[in-house]
This record gives sequence, C-alpha cells and structure tokens, in this order.
Amino acid sequence: MFQSPDSGAQSPTVSAEQVPHREQGRIVVYGSLLYCDRIVKTLHTLHFADPNDWSGPIPTGRPNEWLRILTKHLLIE
Repeated sequence: MFQSPDSGAQSPTVSAEQVPHREQGRIVVYGSLLYCDRIVKTLHTLHFADPNDWSGPIPTGRPNEWLRILTKHLLIE
C-alpha cells in the first residue's frame, strides 16, 4: 500500500546553477554633488532605484569629488 521513499523512481536532481538565488551588487557613482544627485534622480526616473536606497554623499578627499553607493539585490535564475 505505502512505498518507502527510496523505492521506485529516482527523484529528479537539480544542479546549483538551476536554483534561483539572490545576489547582491553595488553601484558607485563618483563626481560633484550635483552630478551624483543628477544620476540618482535619473535612475529613479527610469525606475531603477529609489533615491532613499542610495547612501548619502561621502567625500572622497579630492576637491569637489563625492561618492554615493547603491546596494542592489537581484534574483539570479
């Protein structure tokens, strides 16, 4: 009536490459404050990232140069 799980047909195997998984990456923008803000707003207009997802401006130590960082998560299939 009942069969043990190890009898009968083999269960299908799935390779690690076929299993969807979440990966993280970072996008860094370097430039003047105006440039960095313009890139953030442009990517928001294109529905790529919300402005609140970006770091605040971080000075690089070079004159008039700042950076902003976006950490983005994607489902990789």
